[in-house]
Amino acid sequence: MPLIPVAWPLIQDLSRHGELEGVTERLSRAIANDLGLSGVFLIRSRESRPTSSMITWNSALAFDYLGWRQARAWMVVVGEVAPNGDGNLRVRLDGYLTEEADILGIGNAEKVLSPANVEDFGHQYVNALLQCITGLSGTFGSRITYSHRPRAGAAKEIFFVEFGSTDPVQVSRDGSVAMLPAWAPGGGIAFTGFQEGNPDVYLADCPGCPQGGVRQLSARQGMNSGIAFSPRGGLAALTMAPDGNPDIYLIDGKTGDAMARLTTSGSIDTSPAWSPDGRRIAFVSDRRGSPQIWVMNSDGTEQRPLPLSGSYNTSPDWSPDGAEIVYQCRVGGRRFTIKVYNLLTGAVRVLTRGASSEEPSWSPDARMIVYTHQARGPKELWMMTRDGTGARPLLDGPGEYFTPAWERPFSGNR
Repeated sequence: MPLIPVAWPLIQDLSRHGELEGVTERLSRAIANDLGLSGVFLIRSRESRPTSSMITWNSALAFDYLGWRQARAWMVVVGEVAPNGDGNLRVRLDGYLTEEADILGIGNAEKVLSPANVEDFGHQYVNALLQCITGLSGTFGSRITYSHRPRAGAAKEIFFVEFGSTDPVQVSRDGSVAMLPAWAPGGGIAFTGFQEGNPDVYLADCPGCPQGGVRQLSARQGMNSGIAFSPRGGLAALTMAPDGNPDIYLIDGKTGDAMARLTTSGSIDTSPAWSPDGRRIAFVSDRRGSPQIWVMNSDGTEQRPLPLSGSYNTSPDWSPDGAEIVYQCRVGGRRFTIKVYNLLTGAVRVLTRGASSEEPSWSPDARMIVYTHQARGPKELWMMTRDGTGARPLLDGPGEYFTPAWERPFSGNR
């Protein structure tokens, strides 16, 4: 679907002496950033506007629809920010549709809130825009967790960032290696850490909270790695090696108690990823000589490889709509490309070319994919649309990024 061109948001400061200019700029930038990241809209520059047109605020009759349409903007988000007493603000947003000469009706588009919450309100508005236009709500305000090495020689630590924000929050702080983060029920983050020397699974129940702590969830002898929680959250699959051979096991998602052993191949089985209905698990196994993606029932039965080309296919992630599995494929040396396998048709789509791209993870609405990208320097955190277009950096801070995981909702207890 071609991107829909929209104007840079126009937010007016209605305070008496212009003291809300900084707030209006924050809101404008937040909405513009979300529109640009959505995979649906093409955001125009601030200068792309009618040369002889003035905005008449909140007036559908006087708005210059023709001028903005000639400026190649299909929609213009117009807003007001005004003092409301007690330090709060009254914020209103409207979407002017230039082709239809009308205003897009969005519920809850006017609110009283604190200045600290204007970006959150902007995220909610863009999510509602996407729901109205595409039928599927946006994911702004959802979170992405990842492992990050801030500088050469430093330990990897776990962070997360809200989609649409550029302010990461650190989760682990023990100075040992922390990797392979995964979202847990209740907004927690589980990860593999070496705090006590062994690869164990830890759980931060309230990541980023001042009172939040980190506890061990699985600390059995040998490997405890690559945890993935079931869609309802009651179970978790991970790789353990109590007898020295890495296999996939089920544990209780709350207590960490062992539930079942799912693979017994004698080879390396790892990287479990649940189907959205919880009935199947994709995983990686080298039981036929090289790492390939397999699928099994969630009780371990009917294990079979996917019919993928190439000798090295890993890092599967099941799409939230259940139709596809995204994965990385080695295409030469240490370079990887990201592909998608359609479970209904058997078709494979290549999403990335050129520089190495790895470790893909679907957004909760299945519109976007976050992944790591490496051209010449360290690995960066990037995102793209489901069809591989619109690839761009998500965070551009220093250091190196690994294994991103996009937050998804959980649906129950088991």
